Amino acid sequence: MIEGSPPRPHQVEGLHEPPRSHEIERLASALQDPTRRRILLALIRDGEPRTVDELSELVGVHRTVAFNHLERLTDLEYLEKSQRRGRLGKPASLYSVRLGVLSMSYPARQFVALASIVATGLIALGDDAVAAAKDAGVRFGEEMALPGARSIAEALLAVRWLGADYDVDGARILAANCIFLEACNEARSIVCGVHAGILEGALRGAGIAATVEPQGPVPPHGCAYAVTRPKRAA
Repeated sequence: MIEGSPPRPHQVEGLHEPPRSHEIERLASALQDPTRRRILLALIRDGEPRTVDELSELVGVHRTVAFNHLERLTDLEYLEKSQRRGRLGKPASLYSVRLGVLSMSYPARQFVALASIVATGLIALGDDAVAAAKDAGVRFGEEMALPGARSIAEALLAVRWLGADYDVDGARILAANCIFLEACNEARSIVCGVHAGILEGALRGAGIAATVEPQGPVPPHGCAYAVTRPKRAA
């Protein structure tokens, strides 16, 4: 290493070390209680900051129970706490999920880094690479498809196991929590093309003729896809 140059990633102490015991314990503490899991998952799916009262109603528990779990998740640094301003009376506390992915593997796996490296490399190949990436997604989606689905919403049930929360809004598919978000930030055209291909393949395999194209991100953690179906002959 040249003297005075910045250290390489593998030379920075602790940068790529596997999760330490306290991190494992932190994750276990956050997820061990079923009510706490429901609250955390509700916030992840919803994507919007929520008050204690809103979450207690959403999850179906007493306000005090919801408050205790929310404070615990905040202490564990999985949630952020802020104040809602502009209303009469005492400002209400708002809870939201910290940015990042809730995942655990030991030793740590670098799937996001790998996906970003591969996708970034493909971008250099131009339009052919984008088309090939989507075709690969289509084939994957077709393998997962539910033949005979009666609607787009029903066809998308085949790929919900991937973790995304899909909604059909007219001629759009909305993914409330993009399952490829971190990799997408590095190589959007490739990654969004793959995601669009998976959705198109799931529809095609279900017997629904449609083309699916990415429309871009939908804050805070989602994305949208345009669905075009062939016009019927007069």
